[in-house]
This record gives sequence, C-alpha cells and structure tokens, in this order.
Amino acid sequence: MQAIPHYDQHAEQLVSQYESLTFEHVHPALLDLLPAPGATILDVGAGSGRDAAWFAAKGYDVVAAEPSEAMRTLARQRHPSPRIHWIADSLPDLAQVRRLGLTFDLILLSAVWMHVPPASRQRALRKLATLLSPNGRIAISLRIGPPDTDRAMYEVTLPELMAAAQQFGLRLVRTDDSPDKLGRPGISWTTAVLGLPDDGLGALPLLRHLILADGKSSTYKIALLRILARIADTAAGAARHESEFVVLPMGLVALFWLRMYKPLIEGGLPQMPPNRAGNAPGFVTDNFTALRPIRPVDLRAGMEFYSDTAQHLHASLWEISRLIREMPVKYLRRPASDENIFHVRHQRRTSTPSSLRIDDLFMWSFGEFHVPVQIWDALSHYNVWVEPVLIAEWVRLMESYAGQLGPAIGQAAYALLAWADPERDTRVARAAVERVRSQGKSIYCVWSGQRLRDDYHIDHCFPFAAWPCGDAWNLMPASQRINSEKSNRLVTQTALETAGERITEWWEVAFLAPGSDARQRFFLEAEQTLPMFERSTSPADLIDAMKVQRIRLAKDQGLRPWEPVLPAGRVTPDASFA
Repeated sequence: MQAIPHYDQHAEQLVSQYESLTFEHVHPALLDLLPAPGATILDVGAGSGRDAAWFAAKGYDVVAAEPSEAMRTLARQRHPSPRIHWIADSLPDLAQVRRLGLTFDLILLSAVWMHVPPASRQRALRKLATLLSPNGRIAISLRIGPPDTDRAMYEVTLPELMAAAQQFGLRLVRTDDSPDKLGRPGISWTTAVLGLPDDGLGALPLLRHLILADGKSSTYKIALLRILARIADTAAGAARHESEFVVLPMGLVALFWLRMYKPLIEGGLPQMPPNRAGNAPGFVTDNFTALRPIRPVDLRAGMEFYSDTAQHLHASLWEISRLIREMPVKYLRRPASDENIFHVRHQRRTSTPSSLRIDDLFMWSFGEFHVPVQIWDALSHYNVWVEPVLIAEWVRLMESYAGQLGPAIGQAAYALLAWADPERDTRVARAAVERVRSQGKSIYCVWSGQRLRDDYHIDHCFPFAAWPCGDAWNLMPASQRINSEKSNRLVTQTALETAGERITEWWEVAFLAPGSDARQRFFLEAEQTLPMFERSTSPADLIDAMKVQRIRLAKDQGLRPWEPVLPAGRVTPDASFA
C-alpha cells in the first residue's frame, strides 16, 4: 500500500495517538456483535495493536496484519500477547494471511478502507469474503471527509462499499455514524458491518467456495449454479422434494441453460480460456445455432413449437443435458473430496417430435437433476445475494478469457447476462375481461369488490417490479384507485384471504373454461412458478400456494405490506363475479 512509508516515518506519533483511545470508545457499534470468546479475529491494518490486544484480553485468537514494519515493532513491544499472531500483510491480496489456511469469525478494518485504491476494492472484498467463517462479520470503518493526501487516502462512501460487497454475497448487518474521536474538523466515521447469510448447515460457505475458490476451465460451473438459483427463484414449483434432495426435471435445467447461454454465444463472448480458442462450447451445435430466431424469453413453460424448430429444440436440449452431466456435474465436488455435489439420473433419448409443448411431461422426459436440500434452501432464500456473486464471477471469467480485450467486454457481458424476464404484458387478462363483458357479465375489482367500468386496471397480485411474473394467475382486475394505491407493495395475508373467493371466481370466468387450452396453460404456469402447488387443478390449492409465495416474498425481499382501504361509508365490498 502506498501509505506504508508515512506510517513507518511517523510510527511513534501515530501509536501514541491511537493508544489514547480505547476499543470501547472507538467501536461501540461492535460490542454486541462479537463472537463468543475463543473465536478467531483478523485485524487488518492493526496499527498500534490496540484493538488486537483488546480482543486477545477477551479470549480471542487474533491475526494482526500490519504492513508497516515500524508500527509492528512498536505494537509488539506494547502488547506482547501470545494470543496475537503478527504478520506483514495488506490489502488487496492478503497473500500471507491466506497462506495460514484460516477463516475468521470477525474481520476488522479500522481506518483502513480509505487507503485501498478504488480500482483494488472489489478484489479486496473478494479476498475478505473468502476468509470469512460461516456467520462471520466484516467490520469496516469509513473515513468521511476530505482525504489526507500525505497518507495516500481516497474518498470512500457507504453506497460504493455496498455495491461492491453485494457482488460477493455480503449483506449489510449494521451501520453506525460517529464523530471523529480525535476531534479533527470535517472528519466523521461510518462503521459498516457486513455478513454472509448462512442457514446453519454450511450450504452458503460451500457455494462461496464453488463460486470464488474452485478451479474453473470454462464458465460451465458458474452457469449451472446460476441456473439452479434462477429455477429456485422463478420456477420452484417444478421441483419434487425428497428427504435429502430436491429433484428437478432435467429438461428444465437444460432449458434454462439454453436461455442463459443463448445471448452470450450469439454476442460472441468467450466461455473458455484462450488456449481452447477455436473450439466452441460443446453444446453449440447446428441444433443450437438453428434456434437463433427464438427469443430466450419464449423458451418457457406452456410454449409450443413445430416442425424444424421443434426438432432442433428437442435435439439441443438432449445435447445440453449430456454436456451438463459430463462436465459441470462431474467436476463440481465438495472441498477436499471426490464426492459429487449434484447427481443426474438420465433417461434414454426419446424420438424427435414434429411438434412439442414445453410442459411437465416433456421436461421430465430428459431425466432428473438432484440438488442437495441444503443447497436448494440456500439458493431459494438467499438468491438476492448469491446471484450477483455468480454474475460477477462469470463476467470476471469472460474478461480473463478475452485477454487484452477483457476490460472492453465487461459492460456488454453484464447486459447479456441479465435474465430475460417476461415482459410486463397484461394483454391476456385484458382480452379475458373483454371476452367476459361480451357475454353480458360484469367485472369486479378483486380487492374491493367494486364493479369496474372502462377505466379498469390489471394488477399484478405480486408486484412485477419485485418478482417479474406475468402468468395469468397473477393478473387481477382492479380499480384505478386500488391499483395506484397498491403500487409495488405486497398484499397482506389477510387481504389475500379476504379476496380469495373473488380471485377464484375471476379465474373461473377468465381462464378456466373446462377443456380449454387456456385452462391447461394456466395451471402449467402455476405449477412451474409456485412452490407447494403440484399437479393440481384446484383454484383453492392455488390460493394456498400463493399464500406460501407471499410469505417468501415478504421474508426475502422485505416488501411493504398493503391492504385495501374501502371508501368511507362502505362496510362490505360490492357483489363479486357470481
């Protein structure tokens, strides 16, 4: 670090300054977040050893990393504790710390982050994340105010730190603002405590290892993990739950693989190291290439394909299934073990069809993909943190494969890796409204029971902005006032329960005519999207599945709750669709 000479030259003055303050005075925001005594602490930029000595006195084992030789010498003299292991090291690499083979329950960066050049901060956070134990914390104090150029400082902000931290699965646990303890004018401090969410079963540390530390000879491993994260987030209803595994239809995994890689391959972004240049990824065959006219968003449940397109899609999914089984599944193993994490039970290849519908029968015909329950649960609950890390690592790999062109492809890579969510399209519901009206029936707001006129709105029951789902079951007629009031808030359990009968009546008249294609597609979409809804054609079961999904969205995304407020004087809603 460029600041080291300053600390070497002014070590005695700085040590005296730092030791004039106590740990409790400088770090009050950390006192109730400390791990139990006996835990391991990493003090990065340990300086005078004040904080390391405090931890040691409390029964912690401390690694104190300090790059200034003069500071280390004085600190050892002042704090000769056997619990402190001093080491000459610094960010962004912490190479000597990593050689210790330890992980840490708390990593402290006190008055250090402003010395890390902005261009090195992502790399620094990546290293810190890999050193953190399950349920560990990283505490970083940010110096807010004009940088001291004599000490090679750079501007720091909390938003910048959080944007970088998110890429490595780190979440904000706490922030604390405080004035400068030495009374320097124009200076204040913000302490940010970061953590890695963990389910207590070790799944997230395993995922972190696979994403950040596991060797990779292509983007296949990262792709498979992101596909599973996407399925857990958007197609959880397709899963079959067993005691130790969650079983997915292999065709769905292959379909998501096709959706995810299609823009990257067509955009010419490298998926393998340059020493394998000239060899396209194994799944990029004539069948894959023939699907170029198909949009990724159209590769989803309920879609139908015919003639050559159906044949190429069927063949490409078989080729992708084989590659997944023979490559990433084979080489994704538990650390220091030959044990495979995922398992595939493949089927004998079926004959090539002249037409196909992407439904349950089709997707299970490719076999089964087995995901350990702990991994599935982690992906389901923490995808908001896991997926940005996967994307960042995927971009890093592509940049490294591109050599000198690497820095130029980053922006394009992020754009092409954006998941092709369904468009915000309410036409299917609007067409249903007009069809029902043409039969002489009235349309009612599902939330208030108010009879609707021509200025009706179509509401996404679960906000599209938070959870992009344009399935028919999620589209509800609503009054203009109600829809504007609800906006991107999440309907409460009480409101969903109260509106349940009107919602099911709307579905019945709009989409569920017996024997219709609309009915078949309606339930197929619901089965793919909603957890706890499997092979049912009962609207009541679907309402129950929606309640489960509502709890998940409330917990994972923290959406603001909403309940309808009836106009003054109205005690009960108007008549429903009956």
